[in-house]
Amino acid sequence: MDGKNNGSFWPSYVDIMTTLFAITLILFAVSFSRFKIKERQLQIKERQLQLLVNEYEDIINVYSTVSAIDSTRYFGYNAQYLKHLFTVDVEYQQKEYRIDRLKLDQTDKQGADNKRDSIIQAGRIVKETILKLENSESADDNIKFLVVIEGQSSRVRYAIDDYHNNYTLSYLRAQFLNQFWKESGIDLASIPRCELIISGSGEDGVPRVVPSIANPQNPEEMKQWIADESKNQRFLIHIVPVIGNIDVTKEKIDRIQGR
Repeated sequence: MDGKNNGSFWPSYVDIMTTLFAITLILFAVSFSRFKIKERQLQIKERQLQLLVNEYEDIINVYSTVSAIDSTRYFGYNAQYLKHLFTVDVEYQQKEYRIDRLKLDQTDKQGADNKRDSIIQAGRIVKETILKLENSESADDNIKFLVVIEGQSSRVRYAIDDYHNNYTLSYLRAQFLNQFWKESGIDLASIPRCELIISGSGEDGVPRVVPSIANPQNPEEMKQWIADESKNQRFLIHIVPVIGNIDVTKEKIDRIQGR
């Protein structure tokens, strides 16, 4: 190249390099900005997922605490009906609903008193379980507890009128059990986050003792049927955790992860 064109080359070169540098700077700024936005989005998702984990752990803690009641000799979990049930056999005399009218009271007063003591101990365990859950850090206001005292009756006919029948009888068994607990210092209804339900399932409800003879054909078979059915003259206790607006569904997890 001769000396005549040297003056126009360098300004053009500088302009090109400046433009390339500006483009690179803009691309870097855009990429950095998008990276920061993506980082914030990931941080938000991470916090949301952590909240989800915390909520899930709270639920697991509640169910684990309730399940611990089955380690006592008074309760057991029925997998078929998904219920924590009172395991001590309590049978009433026919047409009776008061705790001092158990079937054992007719033959073994001491045995009946032992049954009543077991009923008191079971009530205390229920109360202690709910108070333990209420006082734990994991049980927030979204978690409450439903305790159902369910009375049952046998299918031995008892239907005098609208007020004297097996359904009313079963309700009275639950009602007077609750009264018996109150007199023993166990007032479940006074616990703030415990809802107490008194119910009677009459000749229905589950689980029930199924008589060994379905259709008795003679007096001896009828006697056996009544003996088996009489085992349903009892009450059941259910403890049900009630989860509020805690949402750990797959849909929520997918929504957080952007699926």
